[in-house]
Amino acid sequence: PQISHASKTIELQATLESNLNAVDQIKASFGKYSIESPKHVDTNSSSKFQHIKLVKDKELGSAFAFSLRKDIDGDRNKTWPKGKERQRNEIKGYQSSPEPMKAISSETHQIKWYLKIDKSFQINKQFCHFFQLKAVGTKNIDDPVLTLSGVKDRGKPQLQLQWWSLKDSGRIFLTDWESCKGKWLVCECISKYSQNGSIHFSVRSMDGEINQKKQLKKLETWRDGFSFVRPKWGIYRSLANEREKLNQEDRIWMTNFSIQKF
Repeated sequence: PQISHASKTIELQATLESNLNAVDQIKASFGKYSIESPKHVDTNSSSKFQHIKLVKDKELGSAFAFSLRKDIDGDRNKTWPKGKERQRNEIKGYQSSPEPMKAISSETHQIKWYLKIDKSFQINKQFCHFFQLKAVGTKNIDDPVLTLSGVKDRGKPQLQLQWWSLKDSGRIFLTDWESCKGKWLVCECISKYSQNGSIHFSVRSMDGEINQKKQLKKLETWRDGFSFVRPKWGIYRSLANEREKLNQEDRIWMTNFSIQKF
């Protein structure tokens, strides 16, 4: 892991040659409590299921694989009420993360990473987020600022941006679901935090078939009650209502994280 406080940049690349496993590599860059994975241990197995692990990749050399099992995994140790069931396998910035992970009002976050969604990954009409800009604070923090999500919207499965302000929310189509799976997507999110802020989001595939750039202007990226906004990456999805449409296990891969604020 490389941390450069002078330039206020944090970088994290999955490294098979490291003497650290996937979880320890992430913690070394993002902080000790930067992982939110299911705590369940298989009762019929002597070993714990690896929700995040290092794998070889033919294009990038190595990557972090994030996995969730529909009928076994939950959201850490949290029990959600009926109708709101969900599961999570995410990494994040938090209170004690290095400063570049936490942006405050008038600051700008530049966040880059590589994402690959498994070809068999299933989505439904409920939420499934792969990236979030999420605030920590005293109030107005229930909704994220922004998510990168896979969802069936009006019957059409797709990858989309979703955004929230205090009074409004919206969705922005990025690409058809089938076309975005099984390939590396280079993602970049540049967010300026203010009550009249902006977000520039781009996603392009390494094979050149996808190249989308979206601009959100005059967006309320900072709300009363925020202490800071941090990124979250992984799989965070609903298990309510349409659970049967999901696979027994789904996975994504990520690497080449770069976070800078200025």
